[in-house]
Amino acid sequence: MRPISKTMIDRGFLYEIFESIQGEGIYCGQRQTFVRFAGCNLDCGYCDTPAAREEKPAICLVGDVESIENPVNVEQVVAKCLKYGHRSVAITGGEPLVQADYLASMLLTLKDAGFTNHLETNGTLYRQLAGVMRWVDVVAMDMKLPSTNGRAFWDEHAKFLRVASGTNVFVKAVVSSTTTDEEITHCCDIISPIDRHITLVIQPVTGPTTASGEHLMRLQDVAAAHLTDVRVIPQCHHILGLK
Repeated sequence: MRPISKTMIDRGFLYEIFESIQGEGIYCGQRQTFVRFAGCNLDCGYCDTPAAREEKPAICLVGDVESIENPVNVEQVVAKCLKYGHRSVAITGGEPLVQADYLASMLLTLKDAGFTNHLETNGTLYRQLAGVMRWVDVVAMDMKLPSTNGRAFWDEHAKFLRVASGTNVFVKAVVSSTTTDEEITHCCDIISPIDRHITLVIQPVTGPTTASGEHLMRLQDVAAAHLTDVRVIPQCHHILGLK
């Protein structure tokens, strides 16, 4: 196993480690081990794991019955992933890139153990992404819309996607009943100049403000005028009663 460099740290704060079925994006249905980082640089109103925003929780939950003390060593994480037996690991949050040095150490160690690394991210911390890209196999990048997040991050998203385009990447936009055609067009204006074949997933927000089927089809039509692969995919793990 390669040694951890001086710029990496081997301990960090996690919210939970568990196995489940991937319920979002183009890998929906795949069995994965999930490593959920603690802490986030945003405060999205539709976040389905708000407890993971806490920066330094005392414990990390493991499955439904176990917990380990934070900060968690990367070797502990790899051991748990090996125990679950799934070769695909989804690194999620919170926002994993908030703990970029710890994330780099974890990704490197997981790669050395033979895992495929999926990074789920809010798509804003592009400098931190550049430092871990060599160990990431798939980037699941959010584009935050003003209609669902309260503000725009267009500049950050554009810079982030340029970095992420160096590996397998898809973009996910969470939409609500108030999401406009113009917001989706803005997403496409960022994606298309980089690579119009990057998949855009339109994900209806779960809850009372979700978009109607007719609305989703219209937004898909708007995006399809700019991109070659636009999909509407809900949060399937919630439908299955999973986390």
